[in-house]
Amino acid sequence: MEVIHNQISNDAHRKITDTYTRGDYRVKVYTYHDKNKKCYWSIISECTVEPSGTTGIYFEKSRPQIDLNKLVNSAIASRYNYQHLISHHSKAIHMVRELVDQLLEKERVSA
Repeated sequence: MEVIHNQISNDAHRKITDTYTRGDYRVKVYTYHDKNKKCYWSIISECTVEPSGTTGIYFEKSRPQIDLNKLVNSAIASRYNYQHLISHHSKAIHMVRELVDQLLEKERVSA
């Protein structure tokens, strides 16, 4: 089964999300700007998904005791800048590339 990669970039919400979906398993890497703490956070998480009935839209089901939800990187940002958000997200993607591949491969083998 092939991996479906999707990236959603939202300047208004100060967040970029990359999702990697294989079957009913999804790994997400997202970076966002926290205006209260004045920093960028990058997080990797995993969950299971089920189809919603609309093509390409899924409901995510988190399993808190099992699923990975881990801080990848953080950086202080006194002001929000969309180009800096893109840069920090690219660094986070690079840092977890091997982990994403391992998680997707592990799920493929167990399915």
